[in-house]
Amino acid sequence: MHRWLTASAQAASSVADRSSLWLPGALAWMVTVGWLALIVGVATPPTVAELTFLGADTFTSGLWPWNGIAIVVVALLLIGLAIALASVAEAVLLRGRRASPAEVRATFGVGVICVVPLLITTVAFGAALFVIAPGTFNDPNPEGGPLLRTILAVAPFAAAMVLAAMFGSAVHAAAIRGPVEAGGPWSSLAAAPRVLGRAGSAAVVQIVAQFVARIGYFIVAAVLLRVLWAPIDARLSEEGFGVAVVLLLVGFVAIWLCLVLAGGALHAWGSVSWTRLLEARGRDAGAVAPMESRSRP
Repeated sequence: MHRWLTASAQAASSVADRSSLWLPGALAWMVTVGWLALIVGVATPPTVAELTFLGADTFTSGLWPWNGIAIVVVALLLIGLAIALASVAEAVLLRGRRASPAEVRATFGVGVICVVPLLITTVAFGAALFVIAPGTFNDPNPEGGPLLRTILAVAPFAAAMVLAAMFGSAVHAAAIRGPVEAGGPWSSLAAAPRVLGRAGSAAVVQIVAQFVARIGYFIVAAVLLRVLWAPIDARLSEEGFGVAVVLLLVGFVAIWLCLVLAGGALHAWGSVSWTRLLEARGRDAGAVAPMESRSRP
């Protein structure tokens, strides 16, 4: 615990002093969970009737199963793009301006492999939802409501998704910071348990702390965006675009960009903390070392 506290405090100090780390961190934050905070804050949540109609319309359409296949293909392409952008951000956080295309490709390969458990649990979650939802929505028993009953029924699958995300994140952090292996991403992944084991219990604390911090900040950002968007949405519905609405939109975008930068600082803190925990003792804690050496007189 003491080792984690030391590494975490040093990482926070480094990130606070190096605002240049916030931009790559913001890119990684935005393509992972930051976009979802914006959608939660701005979009109108669907009603139970709309969800029921959407599901029925998808599966009873004459385009089935091709519409489902198209949705899966588009989702995979978006996931691949998100991993690619996050890989660029992680390479910059680790190497600064010295990040090479080869390092980005290696980070991307590790990221693709590490996201597979999350994809599998997500597919299992979707399959369970597909099986469970029709029964709960058509159940005449009003107790709890169909949405709440569905959420409780699929909660174990959601928990599996969370564990897969935490496990994949830890293995990814160890693989891209471990010893350089000649066998490509698979060799780096094989060495990841040894790298994590070297950190000991501090690695477990880092996994939990980073996850809690990201979820907590996600909730704060989503709620704040929701509160700020409510009067703008009301004015748009009543008046349409006007001077007051445009000014409100400018303020909303400015605050959103500040939240993205803060999320980038949080992501950079997690990255630098992992570096300080996983690198061999006595070495410089990599992610900011080369950048600090160039910036300090």
